[in-house]
Amino acid sequence: MNKHAFDLAMFCGRFQHIHIGHEHVINTALRLADRLLILVGSAQEFCTERNPFSVSTRIEMIKNIYPDDNVIVKPLADLTHEQDITPEWGKYVLKNTKLQMKNIPELMIYGNDEARSKWFDPEDIKDITEVVISRSKYQISATKIRGFLQNNNIDEWMKWTNPRLHQYYDKLRNELLMCESYRER
Repeated sequence: MNKHAFDLAMFCGRFQHIHIGHEHVINTALRLADRLLILVGSAQEFCTERNPFSVSTRIEMIKNIYPDDNVIVKPLADLTHEQDITPEWGKYVLKNTKLQMKNIPELMIYGNDEARSKWFDPEDIKDITEVVISRSKYQISATKIRGFLQNNNIDEWMKWTNPRLHQYYDKLRNELLMCESYRER
């Protein structure tokens, strides 16, 4: 029997890299659903401007914060390219969710920075509840997080990241600076 209103929630993002804004969405999902599938998008991308961190690094950080079995973290490669936000992408996300979880989610949750519902044909998500979390509480983005790393601003970086991640600072900064676009600045 379910403890929460929903059995399975899904949160899809790039997590380049995870910060307290992401955690706010994840924690809300865990208050609403028994299980949460986190799809780490652009899994095939690394060492690019928008996707500098490898999928293994991103997954490791999320699992460090959320080690319990009710949080399932899986990679998801882009269907064609990162900006391809079409109903085909939505079908691909749902297909991958079903492959991973043997079910489609009852709940999709995301921050209000993008209209994720545009990813989907309305017919495909008619039985899925969507929860959109306001970003106004946490004025942070992964772009800002990467900027703190690039500029070696550890105090600001620590302010916006989970203490469990603080041990990763040097590793993350080194991985970021391995990318030509960050190293050249």
